[in-house]
Amino acid sequence: MASRHGGGRPRRIAAVTALTAAGLLLWPGAARAADVSTTPTEARQGDAVRLEFTVPEERAGTRTTQIEVRMPVDAPIGEVYPMSVNGWAPRISSRTLDKPVAGIHASGVSTVTTAVTWVRVGESDPGPARLALSMGPMPQTERLTFEVVQTYADKTVVRWADAAGPHRAPTLTLLPAAPGAAGPAAHGGGHGAPGAG
Repeated sequence: MASRHGGGRPRRIAAVTALTAAGLLLWPGAARAADVSTTPTEARQGDAVRLEFTVPEERAGTRTTQIEVRMPVDAPIGEVYPMSVNGWAPRISSRTLDKPVAGIHASGVSTVTTAVTWVRVGESDPGPARLALSMGPMPQTERLTFEVVQTYADKTVVRWADAAGPHRAPTLTLLPAAPGAAGPAAHGGGHGAPGAG
């Protein structure tokens, strides 16, 4: 009897070990890091939206000091406004277009935002950084992809720019404009302002 117990115990230990290892591999987030995400995940072409980027802290022993959100080059957005976030100061980069695009407060905008860079300036809320932009009108395209460049205090730079893999760029799906929608610029100069944040 004793020998049977002795032979069964190593098998049970091996089985429990294998199940534990399998559980760790299947546990959400154990196999890969969290992504940079956007809220909402979709909007309508021609609308103005408030888009929040959630950027995870992935490195132990250091913290994020700067986050740059780059606007899509091939689908310029007429107006982009960073929202106030505790502990972060935004800086805007821009470029001049050859052909103006529709704006929220004007029918034609020739200088558009290329990037918004938030710099940590003090104590901020713990956990992932949540940084918001109000922008619009959304261009006539099916999807917007935003490259995010995250810099840590130890000078590590993480680029969220891949189509797949551990550092995917956040995207916003754009649905066709609602039937009969005139768009923000058509309402007499800006009554279609970005949604409140």
